[in-house]
Amino acid sequence: MDDRAFIVFSVGPVQSFISAARTLRDLWTGSFLLAWLTRKAMEPIYSKHGAAAFIEPDMICDPMSPQNLRKELRSPCLPNRFLAEVPANEAEALAQACRDAFDNAWQTIADNVRQALQTEIAKVKGDGAAEWESSVERLWNAQVDSFFDVRVSVVPRGAIPGDAVRSLLGERGESGGTWAHASAEDRLWTDQAELAARVHATHKVIRKVTRYSPTPDAQGMYPGKCSLLGTYEYLGPAELTKAAAFWQVLSGKNGVSIGGVRVRSGERLCAVSFVKRFAWPAYFVNELAVDPRKMRLEDLATVAAAEWLSHEPELSPQTVRDQHGVWSGEWLHWERPEQDEEEGACPPDVWKQIKKKRDNQGKAPAYYAVLMMDGDRMGKHLRAKPGREHPQSISKALMTFALNYAPKIVEDNHGVLVYCGGDDVLALLPTTKVISCARQLNEAFRTVLSQVVLRGQPGEIATVSAGIVVVHHKEDLRFALETARQAEKHAKNNGRDLVAIAVCRRSGEHTMALCPWPFLDIVQGWVSAFTPSRESPAGASDRWARHLYRELPVLKGLPVDAMKAEIRRQVDRAEESTRKLLSPDAPKKAGAKIVEQLEFFGGLWDQRSQSLAQSGAPPAGTGIRNGQLLENFLTLCQTASFLARRRDE
Repeated sequence: MDDRAFIVFSVGPVQSFISAARTLRDLWTGSFLLAWLTRKAMEPIYSKHGAAAFIEPDMICDPMSPQNLRKELRSPCLPNRFLAEVPANEAEALAQACRDAFDNAWQTIADNVRQALQTEIAKVKGDGAAEWESSVERLWNAQVDSFFDVRVSVVPRGAIPGDAVRSLLGERGESGGTWAHASAEDRLWTDQAELAARVHATHKVIRKVTRYSPTPDAQGMYPGKCSLLGTYEYLGPAELTKAAAFWQVLSGKNGVSIGGVRVRSGERLCAVSFVKRFAWPAYFVNELAVDPRKMRLEDLATVAAAEWLSHEPELSPQTVRDQHGVWSGEWLHWERPEQDEEEGACPPDVWKQIKKKRDNQGKAPAYYAVLMMDGDRMGKHLRAKPGREHPQSISKALMTFALNYAPKIVEDNHGVLVYCGGDDVLALLPTTKVISCARQLNEAFRTVLSQVVLRGQPGEIATVSAGIVVVHHKEDLRFALETARQAEKHAKNNGRDLVAIAVCRRSGEHTMALCPWPFLDIVQGWVSAFTPSRESPAGASDRWARHLYRELPVLKGLPVDAMKAEIRRQVDRAEESTRKLLSPDAPKKAGAKIVEQLEFFGGLWDQRSQSLAQSGAPPAGTGIRNGQLLENFLTLCQTASFLARRRDE
């Protein structure tokens, strides 16, 4: 249809904005802000043409609208981009309106945070208030206005003839199958939609030139860099001695506090970081009429111990807050109730409960897991069938997964869902639950796409790659997120449809192993065997795996049969309790069972290699057989043991 046009919208930077976080609250708020602002950008199109105008994402439920969020507050579930089809004669005006709506929404939130900060800082005793005012006047608007990179592309469908579109896109090997039986109109629509996506991608290749030029203070000095976003200067005094005193006051017990949200010790924040930190108490609490207590996000120590806390007798952080007005996951690792003056003393009755749980369950877990998942080759699947209906059905399936499956799965596994943009998931979980959660999310993703997109008919379903990283709760959250992102990338670079699991021990030893999805069932079985319980207080020993790992240089050079014989020997030498946990049905054949699992692991890699070879892709995991396969297998064994015990030995 020549009277229609595509609008493609995207905003960045995404990762640097979300990942600039020291706490789970910062991380979650960054994700929520991007989803909220993207929904605001959709409003000009949504209000005039409704949900049907959007191809990606599906907007029938409109979960991030203020009206729906007031009914049910949820984790962010909109991606940072959208594709819409509108009348061509309205497209340019609507595109500009989308950009303006985004900018206005961002400015409104920033203004509310600025006003709330002004009120609070006026109450703070100290000499830096005047210099704070001066820095805000000089830097606030410059930082807020220059941060986001909003790109909007308009591609009229009738502007380029069909032959020219196909010539621009080139040969893509899509002449058979559903393409052969599709109407010319549907084929043209899909080609034009892809052209719009490519035009927008080309637009994004041209990097934004940030118009940001900070103004010095009256003495010609510039403040240092923000501790979260190092591209901007922090606010307040520029002179180092004055700055140190000012920020110490701001982060002290009588410092800035808005709705219970504070500046942490050691932080020095720019305007953008301030908006992230205080957006909820300064703006969203009133805008969405939300009880601030519903926005309580636990610290990382509590995330690590979530399952441990749930065991009888349960110790609920929220109950402790209701009774004492405060909770800290750090208490779980203290030797005495007044260990840290800055953190505040643990109430006596809570301390008794913590000590009792330690006596019954052992020490609280000190490590947590970050889970990142991302759909593979989603662009290819969107083009699998020509016409508007197919990509819309995929969008519907992704939104169904994001709203009806991912939140419950993560919650049931004692985790926190940071965001789920359909094929893109980020969650923080206890280490004993991360494998189970990843398996369930993968199964739900494939099931929903099969039901909604294929509708029971044969066809190819999109796969998912995942990165899991296990880190200590005191580790910098930014490091954890970056390591999880690298693990996810490692899975994709090795052929996709894989899980990469990294363990970052505080001792400095870091390991990473690749695992096909079907093998996660066995890894979860190992986690269960290694996990201490009432029936087996120590859990299964992993001594056999550590012995084999130390022997790897020798084992790699052995024939396969000799390698398997050594595995059987080491496992069968383990304590009877370990063999029973590893092979409940036949403890005397525990060694043979581990060898069977190794053979299954190798078979999965063989299947992957054959599948990749048939598709013309380069083989993944070259040389994974024999020595490398055994190394990967044993690393997974030790990883499962670490996930179960959740602390350095």
